[in-house]
Amino acid sequence: MLVVVAGVIRNQQGHILICRRRGQLEGLWEFPGGKREAGESFATCLAREIMEELELPITPGDTLYEMDFTVNAMPLHFAFVQAAAQGETPLALHVHSAAQWVPAAELVSFPFCPADAAFLNQYPIE
Repeated sequence: MLVVVAGVIRNQQGHILICRRRGQLEGLWEFPGGKREAGESFATCLAREIMEELELPITPGDTLYEMDFTVNAMPLHFAFVQAAAQGETPLALHVHSAAQWVPAAELVSFPFCPADAAFLNQYPIE
């Protein structure tokens, strides 16, 4: 089963980073991350993916939530990992059309990808 690691990344103000997708599910928002490679921990995967996609150094923390979810008939295992942004580095958007730092209370006002929406329904972020 393919494993996807998504980051609940906070900046120094406590705001959470969300990114708007391109391509499949274009226009919907997600917690950034990506596919885990063989032998990687969730934390290592998240740090690598965030650096590749956004050029943002992070310090990964604990796994908040794990769930199985099917996308286009493909079963996936999602791990949502908390992380802290290191400093105020400007973001480079290599795979997303937009990125935004959002207060946790405002997350509900964004249209999220199905797996991310399911996570938010099961794990309220404060």
